[in-house]
Amino acid sequence: MIDNKGKVIIIKVNKGGVGKTFLTVQLGAGLASIGKKVLILTSDSQNNILHYTFRDGEVPSFKNGLKVWVRGKKGELIKLRENLFFIPLENSKFSSVFSKKLEPFLDRMREEYDYILIDSMPLLKIDSEFVRCSDKIIIPVFCDRATIEGVANVIEEAGIEKILAVVPNKFRSTVTQSENLEKLKNLLRDTDILFPEPIRELSQVENLLGNGKTIWETKSKLLDDAKKTLADIMIELGE
Repeated sequence: MIDNKGKVIIIKVNKGGVGKTFLTVQLGAGLASIGKKVLILTSDSQNNILHYTFRDGEVPSFKNGLKVWVRGKKGELIKLRENLFFIPLENSKFSSVFSKKLEPFLDRMREEYDYILIDSMPLLKIDSEFVRCSDKIIIPVFCDRATIEGVANVIEEAGIEKILAVVPNKFRSTVTQSENLEKLKNLLRDTDILFPEPIRELSQVENLLGNGKTIWETKSKLLDDAKKTLADIMIELGE
């Protein structure tokens, strides 16, 4: 029998500001654009997913979100794009009941969605529950020493077999970043972990995010390399 249940993927690293939300949104939008039904979740009650997908002044409000859904009721479901949906988080206080009911909730969502992407909040205890319930982990990284150490820690904590990809983000071709990129390559050389070409730091990306658009919604040739990197991850997700 073929298992047609959806995949749960967490975007995680134990460091803030690395680009977890950016990568979650771009992957979700890319998968949705090729006809996959995608649900995005977050453990961050700032719900920055909304700020990355709507213009200022157009961000929708909500009352009931993930906690209501996990309890077995229907909370709010926000449509971000065609085939792309988001369940916002009310607050960052998680009870033992939430932890207990999280996996059954995700199993229900697997029946309805091809992919459930989780934008994780570093250093929250609930993060370990999201990791446990996930099929694979995608790690966005800066090419700096602290982030390389963070990658090694996540691999050690979760197990190397659970890591799908390590994705360099906001890359600049400085001597230091180039050296750290090589260190990351060496760290992952003898593994099956995908290590795609880095997503470069570009003002075009910042402008898109400021307008609530994804990189799939622009024809700028400057973003072709970033699209290729994301496409490589999407192919790996489909295997």
